[in-house]
Amino acid sequence: MNDSDDIGPTPGVLTPYQRLDDVLVGYAGTVREVLADNFVGLYLLGSLAIGDFDLTSDVDFMVVTGNELSDDELHRLRPAHREFTGRDTRWVKHFEYSLFSLRKLGAKSSPYRDDGSRNESADRLLWYFDNGARTPVFSDHDNSLVSRWTLRHRSRPVLGPEPATFAPEVTANELRREIRSSMLGWERLVIDDASPFDNRFHQVFLVLNNCRTLQGLHHGRITSKKEGVHWAKRHLDPEWHTFIEHCWQERQDTGINVRQPADPEAFRRTIAFMRYTARLAEAYRVPSAERHAGR
Repeated sequence: MNDSDDIGPTPGVLTPYQRLDDVLVGYAGTVREVLADNFVGLYLLGSLAIGDFDLTSDVDFMVVTGNELSDDELHRLRPAHREFTGRDTRWVKHFEYSLFSLRKLGAKSSPYRDDGSRNESADRLLWYFDNGARTPVFSDHDNSLVSRWTLRHRSRPVLGPEPATFAPEVTANELRREIRSSMLGWERLVIDDASPFDNRFHQVFLVLNNCRTLQGLHHGRITSKKEGVHWAKRHLDPEWHTFIEHCWQERQDTGINVRQPADPEAFRRTIAFMRYTARLAEAYRVPSAERHAGR
């Protein structure tokens, strides 16, 4: 099968591509068969849920389970995942997901504390398949209020009950506090060691991500990269507008990847932009009035 078979003109019901719909529904059925009564559902996350999925995006989703995975369930899931992701379709090569028990889902948790330091609690760790990975690792990658908010307010079930029936509510101010601390944490992470991010893909990601997270901080909801770009060009210092637009245009190149070195000047500007937006986040004051961060 070639890419044209996967990205044909017919949109799906769940995603922009019918073939991706078919793959996700097929994998949901596979996981349900493996986990049996412990399977709750499979739900879209990331850009698939927010609405700005493109051919450079990960295929992000969440598998929700009634209980933590047993050793036997994990033993059966690993080969099922390997077999399914070995299929001849581009989409399985970009699967990225965590397995979230209802208990951990209900225990609202964030990756960063208010000062931007990492929350290293071992209880935050989930079984996680990274983008294209064949085996899972323990990670807190999806264990955030952003994931919970997206699940409840934007996600569509591939298989399972509507997420609002079990996903916890996340208020606008809870979301704001996490976004603020995460922006400070990401700044610290990149400034401490920029080398893992010194490539064309991450250079663009860091800029566009900070645009949309800063908008999310002000609006108390999760927005798309495109929305974030438009918001940033209306609200941030005009000296950054051309650079933001350049990064947006770079993102439109479906060949962009982590193996391509970043332009040195663009990467220098990216570090400066992260410092600038982190200071804006640091100065932001969460409103005293609370409300739900819904649609």
